[in-house]
Amino acid sequence: MVVDPTTAEKVLRHIDAAELARLACSLVDIPSATGHEVDLAEFILGWYADHGIKPLRQEVEPGRPNAVGILKGTGQGLSLMFNGHMDTSFTGTDEDRLITTVDSSEDLSGRIVDGKVRGLGISNMKGGLASFLTAASAIVKSGVKLKGDVVLAAVVGEISRTPIGPYQGSEYRGEGIGTRHLLTHGVQSDYALVADGSDLNIIWTQNGVVDLKVTVFGHAKSAWNSDRATEPSIDMNAVVKMAKVVEAIDEWGARYEAENIYEAATGPMLPKVNVGAIEGGAPYKPNYFPGVCSIYVDVRIPPHIMPVSVQNEVAAVLDNLGFEYDL
Repeated sequence: MVVDPTTAEKVLRHIDAAELARLACSLVDIPSATGHEVDLAEFILGWYADHGIKPLRQEVEPGRPNAVGILKGTGQGLSLMFNGHMDTSFTGTDEDRLITTVDSSEDLSGRIVDGKVRGLGISNMKGGLASFLTAASAIVKSGVKLKGDVVLAAVVGEISRTPIGPYQGSEYRGEGIGTRHLLTHGVQSDYALVADGSDLNIIWTQNGVVDLKVTVFGHAKSAWNSDRATEPSIDMNAVVKMAKVVEAIDEWGARYEAENIYEAATGPMLPKVNVGAIEGGAPYKPNYFPGVCSIYVDVRIPPHIMPVSVQNEVAAVLDNLGFEYDL
């Protein structure tokens, strides 16, 4: 596909860096944690209408709309979708303390510092949202008529959050729920560009995800009167037992990552293994052996790896330890 330099220049002259930065700050200033994207969606839908772009509100579930904008072409060309998620990796609340040391009182608002836009969600991925909104606005301002449609899709629920155990509800429905709904409910295009973070590299292959829960068992009883000779910790204490499991899975993960690098056309794809969470025992009752302990493992799989093969490999690691487990 050849881009006419004159036409491109007509569009590019309508892109203002200061205006782009202000829009990015405005997007950052609207909290949009997973499950709570509605305020940002309403802002973007209004922005479409104000900038000559047809708005389409697509309800994924109650209170969670995708904000779609359509810039119609003449009908003689291919269509292009710009896609980006509205939800952010962190919430800016005390909930974040489960996984980060950032204090909820820290300034997370959209602001410009040393010529760069800062704030919660700017890199993942409100900067990308602001960029493709600005690009579409520039097309409208230029008066250039494209042959194909441009579709702008600001979607809900991309962040890696998966309902499990007590963690239920819309706040935990991520992992691409918005884009899946988008594509299965009539909003499609010939090509798509996802404006997410990639160190400014152009890529068209992505790792998949397998999430695993591993549980081991001990014997729930008071520890203060136990006898290590007859009741060793490795048998009694599920947390101590899990320490061996974590070590074994981490060692397997290093091998898995080294052996499964995928050479894509856009560069090597690196699989990853991360033990991301652990549950076991009662913080208010540490004088008891924990009877159960669970870990949650995130495994990134390149295109040539099947999800079931990852589960089988982890099961083999656990079998070698000789512990009773649930996977």
